[in-house]
Amino acid sequence: MDSADNFDLPAPREAFEASSEQPVWCYDQALKSGDRRYSAYVATVSVAKGDRLRRQLNAVVGELLHWAVYQPGPATPEDEST
Repeated sequence: MDSADNFDLPAPREAFEASSEQPVWCYDQALKSGDRRYSAYVATVSVAKGDRLRRQLNAVVGELLHWAVYQPGPATPEDEST
């Protein structure tokens, strides 16, 4: 990326149709300021689409790590737990 203003974010996708038969994913995060719960329905995709999504996720994480290197100030474990 050339600058912090040069983010190419995709438009939000339409929500999946959820049914009571779909498995639910959930994660509980304990924090000092209170607990958080994240949850979503699991949607299965084809192998080809899964591979494409995995490549896109790898690219985004790589860009995020590249961006984080140039941010001022050290990151501390205390920052991550709030």
